[in-house]
Amino acid sequence: MRTFLIVLCLFLTGTVHAKELILQPVRVAENVYAVIGDLGGQTYENDGLNSNLGFVVSDAGVLVINTGPSQRVAQALHTAIKKITSQPVKWAINVNSQNHYWLGNTYFKSLGAVIIAHKEADRIMRETGEVQLDANKTLLKEKIKGTRLTFPSELMDETRELKLGGTIVQLIYFGRAHTPGDMVVWLPQQKIVYGGDIVFTDRMLAVIPIGDSKGWVEAFDKLMQLKPSFVVPGHGRSTAPEKASKDTHDYLVYLRAAAKKAIDQAETLQDTVDNLDQSQFKYLANFDLLAKRNLNRVYLEIEKESF
Repeated sequence: MRTFLIVLCLFLTGTVHAKELILQPVRVAENVYAVIGDLGGQTYENDGLNSNLGFVVSDAGVLVINTGPSQRVAQALHTAIKKITSQPVKWAINVNSQNHYWLGNTYFKSLGAVIIAHKEADRIMRETGEVQLDANKTLLKEKIKGTRLTFPSELMDETRELKLGGTIVQLIYFGRAHTPGDMVVWLPQQKIVYGGDIVFTDRMLAVIPIGDSKGWVEAFDKLMQLKPSFVVPGHGRSTAPEKASKDTHDYLVYLRAAAKKAIDQAETLQDTVDNLDQSQFKYLANFDLLAKRNLNRVYLEIEKESF
């Protein structure tokens, strides 16, 4: 009875709080870190963090790669950073316009950080930001407290180089891929690339309506021309380029070739989706959820390309 009354009082006074969020950065190289999100979808339990965050420490300050889906995640990321360095966060990069990459912007802007994104990502943020925030309010409930829309303060087009003291960081846009505004963060001195959503590992990528599978393959090829020694994907564990190619590039190429063959042979969309064997990619998380959906969208893309 006593326990029940305590819980009831907490509920009535509105003082029930979510458990503290503690993020665990993984060291990729000296002064280069990643926080690996869940492989599944966004949930209340994972704080909507099913994508990767990162940061680079330099003698001129810290550069954050992706600010997370909420103020709470952004603050937890900063707490993790402060355990590693006393350097202030000076820059924050949004690699695209999806909520898990930019809804933590308000927190880092409050620290004085410059928020940078591609101009196409910024356009989509402004067009869909309210919808994205409302969706996260429904999903995250009290965990969304303090989260507001804060758009990038600086925009880029093709390429931008940042000199962080002795550390060089290049922001590169390879064209429309998973979304229209995908960019990568390239560290030429370390030969490490944060691939954003151009790269998925361990989990099946998602072909979405605003993306372009043809452009995605081309963007991935351009990324690999950088000859990275290590890749931090947008989703999944950091890995060697060969693994990144297998999980992303090879899958997209397979889908496009299969869909084109089906169209050339006048096979209907439904028959193609029902009959194509994608089992060689079943090792990827979320296969059952996404495989047929991806094929459906790629088929429609290629059909449209032929007109």
